[in-house]
Amino acid sequence: MAITKAQYEDMKEYWDYQRKVQYNKETIYRMAEQFENRVYSDFGAMPLENIQEILWGRIKSEDYEDPHKNWIPEDESLRFDWEDKPKERKGKLVVVKARDKWQEDFEKLINEDNNL
Repeated sequence: MAITKAQYEDMKEYWDYQRKVQYNKETIYRMAEQFENRVYSDFGAMPLENIQEILWGRIKSEDYEDPHKNWIPEDESLRFDWEDKPKERKGKLVVVKARDKWQEDFEKLINEDNNL
């Protein structure tokens, strides 16, 4: 069930934080898709769900980014009642090869512990 305007106004900080967490989780989960069938343990290729949980577990709340203005969560319980369903990604994902701070932080995070 979506968040009503009255619920949002009553607990704005709570809902903003819950949506911020969800935004970051969805972002990390999409990033983890790039590692599918590329990360191995002693038992073979790691399932995508395991990779996603490992990466999500390493993110600190102080590193969360704010969702962009037009973001709509995949989780219906965190959508506002005036929001539509999120648009599906169409076509191939385009990766910009610029070196940003988030890439450096991500590489540092991965290199902290090689026991994936």
